Parts: sequence; structure tokens; C-alpha cells
Amino acid sequence: MGDMKKVTPVKKILISVLATFTAMVAMKFFLDFRKELKRVKASAGFTPARFDLRDMGWASGARQQAWGTCWIFSTYSSLESNLLINKGWEKAGEKGLVDLAEYHMDKFNSFTRKGDQQHVKSDWYSGQGENFPGGNHDDLNSGVVVHLGGDYRMATAILSNNRGAVQERLVPTIKGHSDQKIFGDSPWEGVLLENDYTYFVPKDVEYLTLFGSDENKREAIKKAIVRYGAVASTQNMDDTPVGSTKEGMEIHMYRGKDKMNHAISLIGWDDDFKYKEHKGAWLVKDSDHKDEKTGKHIGYFWVLYDDVHVGKDPYMGGVSFRGVAKRTYDRAYTHAYHGWRYSTGDDGKVKSVATSFNLKEGEKVHSIGVYTTSLDVKVQLEIYSEINGVLLKKIEEEFYYPGFHRIDLKRPLDVGPKKKVFVVQKNSDNSYAYDASFTLDVLLSELPKWGEPVDINSKASLNESFFHDGRSWIDFASYKNSRNGQMLNEHAASNNTASVALNVYTVK
Repeated sequence: MGDMKKVTPVKKILISVLATFTAMVAMKFFLDFRKELKRVKASAGFTPARFDLRDMGWASGARQQAWGTCWIFSTYSSLESNLLINKGWEKAGEKGLVDLAEYHMDKFNSFTRKGDQQHVKSDWYSGQGENFPGGNHDDLNSGVVVHLGGDYRMATAILSNNRGAVQERLVPTIKGHSDQKIFGDSPWEGVLLENDYTYFVPKDVEYLTLFGSDENKREAIKKAIVRYGAVASTQNMDDTPVGSTKEGMEIHMYRGKDKMNHAISLIGWDDDFKYKEHKGAWLVKDSDHKDEKTGKHIGYFWVLYDDVHVGKDPYMGGVSFRGVAKRTYDRAYTHAYHGWRYSTGDDGKVKSVATSFNLKEGEKVHSIGVYTTSLDVKVQLEIYSEINGVLLKKIEEEFYYPGFHRIDLKRPLDVGPKKKVFVVQKNSDNSYAYDASFTLDVLLSELPKWGEPVDINSKASLNESFFHDGRSWIDFASYKNSRNGQMLNEHAASNNTASVALNVYTVK
């Protein structure tokens, strides 16, 4: 028998390292394959009995809020989750954790009233002093008090009309309820209006629970979680759980008649979860729940399917922010600063709507933002150089879920030397979203009084928005439809407030 070559200690180490490396590569391949298999199954309409976005690495970490900002934290949880799935964070040149700045949206949005000395408090519901500028430029004396609640239609309007979500690393750290000075009273102190931000915006915001049975809504949310990431929802919050799992995780469920008061993020589910006579539960990521005994923030808990609000409320039960990416347009034009507040569909007299904008020199149309208010709606857009001008572009799209949808053009569109653009929208259901003065039932509100709705006034000028009644174009500014809840305050009864919720985005 011939001599065997000796294996030196160095070679043994190299062989061991190579074997370990090979095993690691194989394991990563296997895990990536499993993730991709779940994605493929989701695209085919398959949803498993149990799912957790954390297992996939598609959920950002749980963070603790200050003040009444839960609606922003749950919105940003959905944005961040979608960025993890579509790798939009890395594509934008960002490194490290996906982390968006909730308090930038808190400070700079189109719904806050200007500050007042009575708003300044020292505890969790602190507002801002009289130097705070406010964001409701339609009427700075009305609107929500900064930090004191909101809803997902507010978030949709802000993300589609304003700059977008920005990086947390460029915003001062707000740790607690006494950080009003860190937050800042003006756009040039504390949380800054501009700070070399990258802006992240969703392409679509889908309202998954506006129609259908509880089972239909549950299935829609599950599919959205697997395909697009965390889904924003709401509950009636109580720090006292109804029970806990063997592992010590809290179980929550509300079965009473009180309204919603807290926004949460759904990141998974378990159909086989059992508690007493109840079966099935949502996995929640939260920004405000605390352990009653320790006072510490609880980032995750279960909410049973039988909860009366979670996954069920029409506008707050399940909202998916998807197609999130670095903003590719330069400017957003809109007359509806508060986005979708009412729908025209129940009066039958509006056959189509239109908006007119005067663009800046050198700008071209990049995309159009529309709203649909029903299931499975076909949208037809016609872009003209001006009112009664030349037809430049005709677009047809179809959207299953109601909500906001941005339609990007294949190439920027020049509207001509006058830089005027007139966009006509025709929906198959003859229902159109519009903004007008309204009363907002915020999730939280200490001022003017706890639990009371607040007026958010709008204003509308002539020759901006229009509707067609089948015979001619009529100015939309004075449109009123009391059957859909419009005219809830005195301001709306005596002023032109209605604007079509249709946006134009441009590039230079």
C-alpha cells in the first residue's frame, strides 16, 4: 500500500473553514429560496395558516412613540416593511436599518392648526406654542393640534401631496413627552422642514376593509401582508390584556361599543391560535402599549380575530402602503390638500371630473395621482394642453381596491408653451374623491376636549376643479352633497370648499 499524504494542521483548518463557508452559503440559499417560494405562493393567492413578517426579515423594529402619534408610527411601519421587501431603501443609496422619521410627518402636514399658548402642556398630550406655524393653509385656525391624533386618509394625503417620508437619521431623536423644545416651534429649529432629505413615497395606498364581509377583509389583509408588508390597522386600546400565551405574550380583544382610539400595525397572523371560545389572531407590532406592572413598552402582542375594530373598520381596519420608493418626480400639484374626504357617487349627477393647473417653466408631466372609491374600478384619464385645448395623452388603468394610485407616464409629457394642463378623470363607477371642509374624529384629542371631533376647514377657488353632469362642465368649488356627510360645520355651509382629489406630478 502506498504512502498517504499527510494532512497538516493548516490544511485541516482550511478544510474546516471551507466546509463552514459552504454550509453557510447553502443555508442562505435555502432561506432565500424559502422566502421566494412564499412570495410566489402569495402571488398565486396562497396564504398559509400562520405567518410572521419577522421570520422573513420584512418587518422593521418596534419603536415607542411620544404623544398621540400612533397613526404615523403604524403608517411608517407599513412603508418600512414595503421598503424591506422591494429593497427600495438600498436602491435609494441608504445603508443600515430602514428607519423613517415619524416626527417629520407629525410637524409638517396639511392638517394641523397654528400653535396656541393653551396647547403647551408638560405631559403626553403636549402641543406647541404660539410660534408653531401649523400646516392647514386653507384655514390655520382650524385643524388638529400637533401630536394629537390623525387617521390613514390624513397619511395618504400627506404622502401623495407633500414631500414624502424622510430618513430618521436626519431628524433629532424625540425620546419622550417632554421633548417639545427638541421638536421645535418653527420649520428652522428642531425637526427641520428641509435637511438634504431623500423622500420616500408609496405608489399605491389601498383600503382593504372598505367593502366585503369580515372573512373577505381578513383574507385581503393576509395577502397584502405577504405580498407588500405590514398593514396599518386600528383598535380600542386597553393596556390590560384579556390573557397571555404560555410564552408570556399578551392577548388582546375588544368587544364593546366604544370607538377606536389607537393605530397599530399587523405583521402576521395565526389561524389556529386559540383563546377560550375564540380562534385565530393577528400578530401586532405596536408603538404605545405598556406592561401594567413594569410600565415598559410592549412591542408585540396578539389581537383575536373577534375584536370589533381590528381588520374590520372601513377606513382604518386595513390599509396597505405599497410600491414605496425614492421619489422620482420634482413637484406635486393638487387643489385637494386634505385628499379624499368625500365621494360623489351617491348623487348620480357627476359623470366625470377634471382639474386645471399652471405648471412652472420647464416642467413636464411625470405622473397623475387618482383616487378610486369602490372595488374594481376602471379609470380613464385624458390630458389636455389647457381647458378646451389639444388632447395630449389618453390613459386607461384598472384598480381593484379603493384608495390612492399614482400612474407614471412612460416618458415625461410636455404640455406646450403656456404650461397649462387640464386633466379629465372618468371612473367606471361614476364615483370620485374630493376634499371639502369636514369634521375629523381623530383617534386621540385633548384639545379642544377629549374625544370630541375637530373641524378641518378647506377652501376652494373657482376655475381649479370641475365636474361634468352629462351636458356641460360645472365648477366644482361650490359642489355640495349632504347625503355623503358633507357640510358638517358652519364654515362649509358658507364657503366654497370642494376640490377634486386629483394630482399632477412634474419633472424639470
